This record gives sequence, structure tokens and C-alpha cells, in this order.
Amino acid sequence: MRALLRSLLLLVACIAFGARADDAGPPQKEFLPKSGTGRVVVVVSGQTGASNYTNISQDLADAGYYTVLVDGNDLWIKGGGGNALLQGVIAKAQASPHAVAGKVGVVCFSLGGAVGLTYASRLPDQVATVVAMYPLTSFIKDPADFVGKIKVPVLMLAGTSDTYKNCCVIETARALADAAKANPDVAPLFVLHEYAGADHGFNMNTSHQRAVLADSRDRAIAQLRQYLVDH
Repeated sequence: MRALLRSLLLLVACIAFGARADDAGPPQKEFLPKSGTGRVVVVVSGQTGASNYTNISQDLADAGYYTVLVDGNDLWIKGGGGNALLQGVIAKAQASPHAVAGKVGVVCFSLGGAVGLTYASRLPDQVATVVAMYPLTSFIKDPADFVGKIKVPVLMLAGTSDTYKNCCVIETARALADAAKANPDVAPLFVLHEYAGADHGFNMNTSHQRAVLADSRDRAIAQLRQYLVDH
């Protein structure tokens, strides 16, 4: 019965995200640019699931990118394996007829932010840049060691009033930024932008954070335009 239930849930997820039940890897939802093709951007959702990140995914598609949305819960998994799963997502997106060849951008949120910081930022052959909004950082015990493994440009956007489950507090974001500044190899790659008074989920369309929503979206697109270019 349990196996049957899991199969049914997988089928529902595949339908919800536009993937076939026999597709390998996590379900993905596509957002096409108006031109039909574009450089690839992978969006990795927070713990609340991919449905809360369709608006930003559409915004990125409207900016000209072939955008693929995946659920962060499928990539940040106990026992490891998330790095290989992310690389599979990237490879699948790059193989799409809608994809323009080249490295991808990764835009990630909360739980998905841990995926971006831990995996995507260490894949310089596949990833051009990472934008991590209010990323999960509570698991990081040694900021200097962690940032020392970063190999691609990272823009971290964090709210100074984020206390959600103590997962993504500004103090840890600042510790990472300080550690990056102290490392000459990483200093040019890591940028932290703080939103004074903003709390968790500032990309959501809530009345008190709409200005932050717009600014964070614009900064993400600017980061992609700077680094997701043909050379």
C-alpha cells in the first residue's frame, strides 16, 4: 500500500510539473521566453514547494531566459546525492530544444539556497553564476571553509529581520561575507546585499515587502545578464 501511494504521489507530481512519469530526475516545469529559446536558468524552490516560485520563474522567462523550476526538497536530501541530482537537472535543461548552449544560471531560495550555495557554486564548468535569496545557512559551521569552496560568482540577498526557524539569519550571511572578503580567491566572487527590515520569503507578493520583491527580482536579472553571456 505504501509503495502504491508513493507511485501515485510521483505521478501527480509529474503531471503538476509537466514531466513524464518515466523522466529521470526530479520533476521540472518549463517557462519559455518569448523568443522560444534562451540561456538556461534553473530555479530551485524553498521548502514550501515549487508552486510558490512560479511568479519569479515567469519573470526570468520574460527577461529572455529558458527557465526550469525544480522543487528544492528533491535536491536537498538526507544522505547526500543532491549534487548529482542538480547536475542531472542542468544537463536535462541544456539538452532541451529551447536551450541556448552554454553555462547556466541558478536562482535559489531558502532550502533551495542551500542547494545553490553548496552544490551549484562549486560547478564552474556548468554554472555561470548563483543568486541565493534568503538561503538556508544554519548547517554551515565553518564559514571560511565553506566559502573557500566557491568557484563561481554568487549574489546572496538576505533580510536583516529573517528569523524564520533560525534557518537563514543575517548573522550567518554576514559571517560568510566576512570570510569571503578575507579570502583573496573568493572575495571577487561573493557579494551580500542586505534588505533592512525584510524577513523570510521577501520574493512573495506580500504587501509589506513588494518593494523588496521588485528589487530582488531586478538584482537577480542583472546578475544573470552580467555573467550569463556568450564569450
